[in-house]
Amino acid sequence: MALIRYFALLSILIAIVIGCQPPDCKNVDCGTCGNACCTLMWSFTPGKSAADKIYQLMVTNFMKGGADHRYKFVKGSNLTTFKNPENVQYLLQAIHRTKVHKYNDTLNIAIYKMDNSTSVAKGFSISQIAGAYCDHGQNYKNLVGFVKGLGIQYKQRIVAGCPKPS
Repeated sequence: MALIRYFALLSILIAIVIGCQPPDCKNVDCGTCGNACCTLMWSFTPGKSAADKIYQLMVTNFMKGGADHRYKFVKGSNLTTFKNPENVQYLLQAIHRTKVHKYNDTLNIAIYKMDNSTSVAKGFSISQIAGAYCDHGQNYKNLVGFVKGLGIQYKQRIVAGCPKPS
C-alpha cells in the first residue's frame, strides 16, 4: 500500500514539474490535432497600416525571446505582393521552449489585413513531441503569453482545441 502511495505521489510531482506553469494553463487540449494543439484568433486595431505594425511588433518580440525569453524566431514570410483569397499579409513561425527547458512547441501565425486600421492574426501552437495527447494548457499558454507580451490591446477567440475550462 505504501508503494502505491509513493508512485501516486511521484506521478503527481512529475506532472507538476513537466506540465504547464501558471498562469494561463486552464485551457487544456487533449488530442484535437492528433497531438495536443491550440488555435486562437486575435483582432488588433493599432491604427493605420495595422497588418504591417502587427507583423513588425511580433517579429521584434519573437527575436527578443518574447515576454518569458523562451521564444525563438524561425521565419517570417511577406505575402503582401501575392493575391490570396483570405488576404493573408504575413506568416510567422517560432519555437517556444517550456519553463523546464525540456519540451518545444511550434507556433505558426498568419496575419490578415481586414482594413487599413484593423488586423486579425490566427495563431496555432502544437506540441512537438509525439504522444503529447494532453498538454496541461501549454499550447494555449504559448499563444496567449506571446500576445500579452506585445503590450497592445486585442480581442481573442478560440478557433480550435484548448477549450475554456468547464
